[in-house]
This record gives sequence, C-alpha cells and structure tokens, in this order.
Amino acid sequence: MKILAFIWLAVPALLQGQLGVQGSFYVGQADHRVRDAGVLVPASGAVFGGALTANVGPRFTIAAEGMSGHFTAASGASLDDHDIAQLQLIGGMKVRPWLTVQAGPLWRNVSNDLARQHWTALRVGGEARVPIGFESVRGVLRGYWMPLVSVSGLSRPDVALAASAGVEWRGRRIGLGTRYVLERYDFPVTAGNSRSEEFAALQAWVSASWSKP
Repeated sequence: MKILAFIWLAVPALLQGQLGVQGSFYVGQADHRVRDAGVLVPASGAVFGGALTANVGPRFTIAAEGMSGHFTAASGASLDDHDIAQLQLIGGMKVRPWLTVQAGPLWRNVSNDLARQHWTALRVGGEARVPIGFESVRGVLRGYWMPLVSVSGLSRPDVALAASAGVEWRGRRIGLGTRYVLERYDFPVTAGNSRSEEFAALQAWVSASWSKP
C-alpha cells in the first residue's frame, strides 16, 4: 500500500516534468567481521559501487545502488576469503527541508569457493542533512532499522541496524563526499553459542546530476 501511495503522489510530479537525476560512483575500504561461538573471523577488502537516484518533484526520491568487493581473511588465504555483491532500492519522502524518511529492500550475496549465502532485508529509516558552516557543504547522517532480514542457512537475526555519517559538497552539477557506514546483525543464541556480523566501510564518492525544471 505504501508503494502504491508513493506512485500515486509521485506520478503527477513526473508528468509535470519535475525530475532530477543523479549518478554517483564510490570506492572504499571495508571490513566484514563474523563472531561465532566466541571466535572472531575478520576480513577486509576494497569495495566499488554506484547509485542512480531520481528526484521526483520537490519531495520524493527513488534510488538504486549496487556494490561489490573481495574480502581477504586476516589469517591469510583460506575459505574465509569471500566476495560480496549487493543491490538495494530505496524510496524517500522529504518531511522537513533537512529530513527524509526512507524505506526499501536490500539483496546481498556472500560467496566463496564452496558456497553462496543469500541475504534479503527491508530497511526503514531516514536521512538528515545538516549545514556545517561552509557554503554547499553538509553533514549527512543516516540510520536504518531492518525489521525483516532473511539469511540462508541461519536463523533470522534478533537485531539488525545500519547507520552512516559523512560530509558532502555539492555544486550545481558535481558533488564530492566521504562517509563511514556500519551494519550490525545479532543472531539468536543456538545451543549456547552466539553469532554476530558487522559490515563497515569508509567510502569516497563523486556524483553528477541533471535536472529538468
């Protein structure tokens, strides 16, 4: 129903030509930490991603973002080395000049030479943009709760949260920025053993935008 409501409100603005498009590309250094039964398995690697965002009218946005990277275990080459690829879609509605509420699905594959693990999640949260004293420069804070998470081979996590903080500069057509992102998943205790996973990354990005009045 929420998706239908978004379409119902956004289509008139689109038909009136109130459309802006922004494409971005980012690179980063990321960590994937798994703690299972008290054993920590850290891995790290470079990630690459891109996003395409449509601003429909003054209030609505919809974005698609893809990311991939190869992670190498800290202990050296092993089956703990893995690849991560993900896609997420997120729609937003501006409720204040500085605040946008957002929601959308995320799909992720974690794979090594033996197996592939599938993640599916629904994110609900928002984005705040705060001036920090310089022209065209903003601080950007994002926070999400993931009430629905499915991971193949594992029970659904009890807690799933994501957050990011960064700084961006936007000119008329070009934007630059950096951000730190963090995700945390805590799974139910099974046979006395607990499991948690964290994804964290420091990213630098560049964007280009186009708008039709």
